[in-house]
Amino acid sequence: MKIAIDARTMGSRPSGVGMYLNDFLNQLIKYDDLEFYLLSDVAESEYIRNFEKMGIPVVTQGKKIYKSAGVYSYFSFVQRELNRIKPDIFWEVNTVIPVKLKGDFRIMITVHDMFPIEYVQYFGRVYSLYFKYGLSKTLKETDMILYNSRQTKLTTEEYFPVSRNIPNCNGYIIANPLKKTWENSDKDFFLYVGNMEKRKGVDLLLKGFQKYRQNGGTRKLVLAGKMQEDDIRIQLQEAMDKDSNITYLDYVTHDKKHELYASMSAFVFPSKAEGFGMPVIEVMKFNKPIIASNLPIFQEITDGSINTFDIDCSEAEQINNLAAALDGYNPYVDETAYRDTVNRFSPQKLGKTVHDFIMEQKI
Repeated sequence: MKIAIDARTMGSRPSGVGMYLNDFLNQLIKYDDLEFYLLSDVAESEYIRNFEKMGIPVVTQGKKIYKSAGVYSYFSFVQRELNRIKPDIFWEVNTVIPVKLKGDFRIMITVHDMFPIEYVQYFGRVYSLYFKYGLSKTLKETDMILYNSRQTKLTTEEYFPVSRNIPNCNGYIIANPLKKTWENSDKDFFLYVGNMEKRKGVDLLLKGFQKYRQNGGTRKLVLAGKMQEDDIRIQLQEAMDKDSNITYLDYVTHDKKHELYASMSAFVFPSKAEGFGMPVIEVMKFNKPIIASNLPIFQEITDGSINTFDIDCSEAEQINNLAAALDGYNPYVDETAYRDTVNRFSPQKLGKTVHDFIMEQKI
């Protein structure tokens, strides 16, 4: 079966969606009955270049897509390539297909969340309307849906009842085993890794950490991830100017991220909206304490084995709750519970789940 994939989220400095594709593709290429073609705006990341080295065809438009308007020209490129490749399936990993694609192929999309509809304040009204309209159009042409969690499936079906009638699979997100052994230590700092944006609770983290320090807390804070919002950039700089115990590392490599996991005191993930939350599972492989917001998704994927703080309250209360969690989190880690959770998201298990789903839908 020939599958063409919109791989632009993996083309340059991939974050959550790009790494989701990378991890599943690494499993799916092991199956001889699947043949892949990657389409992207550029092919700059180590991840997409690795697939080129393995002989997976990668075709690029040749220029990065920055603005939403550029997406339409990009999909003109995608349509031309689909006409040439003539795949059995086109896989849109980034949920929305903004144009109607023509061709004798089935369309599979991955739905990661409904946040542009649920949390308009983080995305803006224009993008929220675009997402809602675009996904309603996309679903009319969609033959197969991959969800990254049960929570995402339920929310999608609430907003788009038509999705209930489309064959679907809960693929979750892959948790890859560590490729090397890291020696754990405690260098007395809290760590956040993820996109630098309000939806991820970075604004809350900076305020909560400052409150923790005012209350006598002594640990430092290290943040790493791609800067997404000017408001966060300004808030971060102001916080670092006031407190030299806050460090921002920008986007970090895979190995650097693992080095940070191994040497931190605890991982802090104060997300206000999350489709899955892969960093939480990644950290479990290092048997380090985790402090996260009390979102339902974290209960779903961890079965309550981590520290949480309440965000179902005012911002002032959220800040106080996080500061208290930083000061009084439980450092004990249930390694058995961590191991059981990680095993639920093993590459082989989830790769087979998605492969079997694809083959079951074969015409």
